[in-house]
Amino acid sequence: MHGPLSEIGLIEVLQLLERGKRSGVLRVSRSDVDPPCLLRITDGAIVAVEPDAGDEATRRALIDRHVITSTDARDDAEVLRRPRARAMRTRLAHRAITAMLHWHRGRFDFQETAPADGALSISTDDLVFALVAAETRRVELAPVLDEFHVVPAFVPADQLAAGAVPALVPLDWRILDRVDGVRDLSELAAALDEPLEEVAERIQSLCAATILELRPARSNPLLAARMALEARRYEEAARLLRDRLAAHPHDAESWRALGLAEIGAGRFEDAIDAWRSWQQDEPDRRDEATALMQAARTMMEALRDARD
Repeated sequence: MHGPLSEIGLIEVLQLLERGKRSGVLRVSRSDVDPPCLLRITDGAIVAVEPDAGDEATRRALIDRHVITSTDARDDAEVLRRPRARAMRTRLAHRAITAMLHWHRGRFDFQETAPADGALSISTDDLVFALVAAETRRVELAPVLDEFHVVPAFVPADQLAAGAVPALVPLDWRILDRVDGVRDLSELAAALDEPLEEVAERIQSLCAATILELRPARSNPLLAARMALEARRYEEAARLLRDRLAAHPHDAESWRALGLAEIGAGRFEDAIDAWRSWQQDEPDRRDEATALMQAARTMMEALRDARD
């Protein structure tokens, strides 16, 4: 079974393999991603994801999160069989596959083989449920945390001394090590390489323990531009987005929003230019950008015909 991801998504491929209880190796590749990802399938279940959730990736993730030491990774032959290592491998696999579920280009190639053992056992339903659960948590947390742009900072020393001593989990210690009163919540999650919703929940817990406090979000031109767009203040939105892009020329989301602002202002050619830049900076959404550019051209032609 082979094909381009532009015609059939990875989730559909995995569902077909699961329903048919197929066994083999599914190779998922994209020209700008190297190496390709190999999903080993046994009776329809994913039993290995390489290299993203392979032995080396799992060891590195455990060391980075201070779950094990480099010495443990080198000398303990059983370290990857322990529950926390198995949980970490599953998390890495889910993250890798979830990212590929959003690919709209690239291809998949499935080669049938005999059933094989693996350290994982993930069904397609497991993936879908985990994806929906994570997205639900993000949607619930986003408005409370100003779309994750609030800035965590340590409370003043006198307040810290007054708080009860909480029981901290390993992620809490890593968060506290990174908090600087400058980076917002989304930037901290990226620096920690952890799911945004998990970091958000732990930061809320640290605030409840009077260790951290949340400060207002820094000025966010993209957020302000979105609000201007929603209010149909297209010139204001375009100005904010051009200023943003002058400092961050490869911000794909700003290029996308600028195209919408230019359309609203009646500048179709400028909108097409913005979406062309968006397409270059975010090739995974090439089809969406192409559709918007075609719509802008159609609108231009209709306007010309009306004038004629």
